[in-house]
Amino acid sequence: MNIVADRNIPALSTLLSGAGNLHFFSEREPPPELLANADALLVRSITQVNKELLEKAPKLTFVASATIGTEHIDSQALAEKGIAFAHAPGANAASVGEYVLCAVLQWLNGQNIDSLADLDVAIVGAGHTGQAAGQRLQALGMNVHYYDPPLSKKGEKAVHDHWQRVITADIISCHVPLTRGGEYPTHHLFEHTALQSLHENQLLINASRGSVIDNVALLERAQQGERPFIVLDVWEGEPEVLKPLVDYVDIATPHIAGHSLEGKVGGAIMVANALLQHFQLETNYDKSAVLPNPTWPALNAKQLWPLSSLSHWVKQHYDIMEDDALFRRDAQTQEGFDTLRKKYRKESPRREFINQGVTCHNSEQYIQFLQLGFSARQVNR
Repeated sequence: MNIVADRNIPALSTLLSGAGNLHFFSEREPPPELLANADALLVRSITQVNKELLEKAPKLTFVASATIGTEHIDSQALAEKGIAFAHAPGANAASVGEYVLCAVLQWLNGQNIDSLADLDVAIVGAGHTGQAAGQRLQALGMNVHYYDPPLSKKGEKAVHDHWQRVITADIISCHVPLTRGGEYPTHHLFEHTALQSLHENQLLINASRGSVIDNVALLERAQQGERPFIVLDVWEGEPEVLKPLVDYVDIATPHIAGHSLEGKVGGAIMVANALLQHFQLETNYDKSAVLPNPTWPALNAKQLWPLSSLSHWVKQHYDIMEDDALFRRDAQTQEGFDTLRKKYRKESPRREFINQGVTCHNSEQYIQFLQLGFSARQVNR
């Protein structure tokens, strides 16, 4: 079996050892000579799997994307050719949730807020990443609600469909797939009118897909002054970015919110196991098989709270402004954007908070640190 895979999907040499011949590619599209003999194809979101690509791969029977989103996959074209498909929903949700938490903590440093309970948070999209972001902000004591009209229409009580509640929230964080049709399209969900209603005391985060926010309209709004604090991990038209907009973005990163080591390896495990199952081979890998254990000393909950202590710990373990600085230096060209993503923290991978043990002395602390994503345990006084 010939398996063609994006070189930036980690641990595949271990996960697929013995499954077949593993061939890696580094560009956005695999070269034709690899596609010609491919039985399986493993990609990331930068590779468009469409009819044109499939015509070059006549032997292909399985495709997987090590990502949550699937808008880069022509599912109809796969179905027409009888090609099985798998992806990795939820694999990097914790990583995205932690990215949002870090961005919010950075924003709070410049705010004069008496109580976090006074902050209203609108999570746009109640899927895996939206819930991961929401539960972390809720753990800080903020008032979190989820805008998800499709789920609301299905009768889900934990979400709502009130757009006005979104655009008047103190913090707005986007976690929707990119859709252009149907009853609830998300393409340019934040367009000119919505962006004009935002003001300087708000925080707007997009860690979903770039075109969920109309970048030209966002630039126009930002140039008017008294704009919201803007955090963009995704960009309309990426890897090309709207360069004039960068100057108005407070935290700018190159689509790496989900790029913790756990998130990337988790996605690799999900697609590798799906491939092995499809070809009726043994599947028994989990993260412990391929992830190194960080040596972080256990902490007492009192060492991580109040908020200033948590912010200090977070900055030590993931300083989001380092990614911002690298973006501004290297990622404002298409080549630079792609290179920064490919080489993201190669020397010192970003690790998730679950690796930090926290000893809690009451149920309130225990629940809080579980929601924040730490490895919490409760002991009696």
